[in-house]
Amino acid sequence: MAFDLTILEFDKIRQKIAAFAETTFGKDAVFSMAPSTNEATITSMLEETSEALMYVQEGLAPSFSGVYDLLDTLKRCRIQGVLSIGELLNVVATVDATKRIKRDMKKLSVLIEQPIAIESYAEMLSVHDSLRKAITHVINDHGEIVDSASDTLKRIRRERDVTEKRIKTTLEDLVRKYAKRLSEQLVTFRRDRYVIPVKATEKNTIKGTVVDYSASGETAYVEPDGVRTLTAKKLQLETEEQREIERLLYMLSSAVAEDSDSLEANQTVLKSLDHLFAKAHYAHTIEATKPEIGTSIHLIKARHPLIPSQEVVANTITFDDAIKAMLVTGSNTGGKTVTLKTVGLCALLMQSGCLLPVSLGSTMPVFRQVRADIGDEQSIEQSLSTFSSHMKNIVNMLNNLEAGALILLDELGVGTDPKEGAALAMSILSYLLKRDVTVMATTHYPELKAFAYSDEAIVNASVAFDEKSLQPTYRLLLRTPGESHAFLIAKRLGLNETIIDTAAANSHENKTEISRLIENLRKESKRLDAMIQKYERLIEENASLREDLEKHRRHVQKERETIKERLNKENQRAMVKLKEEASRLIHELESLKDKAVKPHELASLKYKIRQLGIESDSETPTASRALKKGDTVYIRKFNRYGELLKKRKDGSWEVKMGSLSSVFKDDALELAEKQKTDVKKQEHLPQSPKKSTPKPLDLRGMRVLEAKDALAKHLDDCAMASTPFTTIIHGFGTLALRKMVHETLASHPLIERYRDGEGNEGGKGVSVVYFK
Repeated sequence: MAFDLTILEFDKIRQKIAAFAETTFGKDAVFSMAPSTNEATITSMLEETSEALMYVQEGLAPSFSGVYDLLDTLKRCRIQGVLSIGELLNVVATVDATKRIKRDMKKLSVLIEQPIAIESYAEMLSVHDSLRKAITHVINDHGEIVDSASDTLKRIRRERDVTEKRIKTTLEDLVRKYAKRLSEQLVTFRRDRYVIPVKATEKNTIKGTVVDYSASGETAYVEPDGVRTLTAKKLQLETEEQREIERLLYMLSSAVAEDSDSLEANQTVLKSLDHLFAKAHYAHTIEATKPEIGTSIHLIKARHPLIPSQEVVANTITFDDAIKAMLVTGSNTGGKTVTLKTVGLCALLMQSGCLLPVSLGSTMPVFRQVRADIGDEQSIEQSLSTFSSHMKNIVNMLNNLEAGALILLDELGVGTDPKEGAALAMSILSYLLKRDVTVMATTHYPELKAFAYSDEAIVNASVAFDEKSLQPTYRLLLRTPGESHAFLIAKRLGLNETIIDTAAANSHENKTEISRLIENLRKESKRLDAMIQKYERLIEENASLREDLEKHRRHVQKERETIKERLNKENQRAMVKLKEEASRLIHELESLKDKAVKPHELASLKYKIRQLGIESDSETPTASRALKKGDTVYIRKFNRYGELLKKRKDGSWEVKMGSLSSVFKDDALELAEKQKTDVKKQEHLPQSPKKSTPKPLDLRGMRVLEAKDALAKHLDDCAMASTPFTTIIHGFGTLALRKMVHETLASHPLIERYRDGEGNEGGKGVSVVYFK
């Protein structure tokens, strides 16, 4: 076995993740989740889970409610099995949910304006609108076959209802007619037939067939002869109805079979997505982050994922590049075993594509094996002592050892003579160090602490103990050997102090020079650790301040965008009102053409109104869409305009300003539809009409309405320029443009006359216009 999943409680992790899966096959995928040893696969899985976490954090995670496991259904319809109404409704629900998920998966990239790799899953999902329409045409939401499912069904049900109504009417007439001979005046149903309850003594007085008797025998249920034929017809119609329903269900089952391949492909994609988002939801609850794959273990503020967040103590566990083994010592119940399991679970989680309960910047190698010997595996049934049980596990590890393995050993060498156990433990560690493996072991033996100092590939670590409160702190101290604190723990548990004092005196006499050296190192390490904790607190406070500042910056930016958007909307509304007013004035002026208003004055007013609209349009509000290559942007810092050349990997833009290029972030740029004119120009003064003679107007290629507007403006411009004549080119074509031009010229107050062009002017494809 390459991975000791049970010992490290990986099955409990799978249960917690599976609780977030919404589909049965999604849960199955979680429970079958296992670590990979392929670095590329692991990297891809981590990226996908990290992106899925972004959906969860933004509240955009798709819901998988309504998705059913259709694999058995698809198998049945492929062998021409007829699906039930419930199965067909499950297909509809899954088709609807698939379409919704496909749509929801595209929301994040729109929000953050950058591509999301896992959107490719959405692209793989097929939409089955035609299949859905076919099923819902036959079956309604309540699981009923509707009358309009087919013309045949509609006819059968109509005839059945008419027949049933005739039966009831006939029976009701007989009830009224033979009221005194009946036990009760009602129509009832027995043995699939309509009957009336007749007194047993009167049963022969009514023509019909006795279908049944009451339990007392006093009532005979008679089917009158007058309704027997009708009842037979009703039963026949019901049989025909059932046959038609079966035909419709078979037809729908065949339609599902035709789409079964793409439906099954959807199931595979939905299974992957449900599994992926279950991992993301779990990562969100344990505040997990994406680790990087590295060459050594470096877990920053790692937490055991199965310990509640309000109780767990975060520890930084790091192996320098030259370190191959870490020896953890310290008091009982101090957290040594939890530290081992934390490292083991982090390895298993990462290699299963899950994010880790660590801070950003953490790294972890890809291990070929994760083997663990943890806990007291003493077995009475197998006649194994604690020592024998541990040795059996270790022998199995060593016999199946692979390079690149992670080996976790709890209480190495325990359960036998301390000297022999320590010697055996050192020998095992030496053997493992010669292999390309990473080792983490716990021990109480002082000989192993000294052994760690003698080998540069081993580092000491310990779990801290508060000697004042006599309680473990569960904090891991790197490069610091620990004490077992057996005397302090015994005192806390109530052992006689005389016994403790005697034991302490004996222990002091037996202390070696190495033990004293280790104790001095431990004290110095505690002092350094206190300083480290102080600096870590300062770093956290600084990070918190930076986060608050960033939140404030984002808030100000959002407020700025909100104000800008509101101003843009107000400007747009003002422009709409202005244009409406301009249009109203134009219509008023047009209505004055028969009055004493000079034609050139009318044209001048119309020109000024149009110029007002043009100037307003030039004040185009800044667009709120995302920037893209080729956009013209305003650089606020330099009060200049530039063109976007390309977007860099860090999200910034390379911008060309004249002959120079520079790099700016998004928040330094503002999308500009047009560059502003020279600031020295008086932008708000109305422009004077151009006095140059307008060129001939070419209407070819325009639609009639478009050409009519262009013609009206051209005539006004000619009048303002005092042009004596102009040429309108409308071509031949269908003559629709020529007809419109001539109709307009005939009624225009500024036109004296017009004519078709001469042979050298374009003939009837041109109209020459003369002004008054």
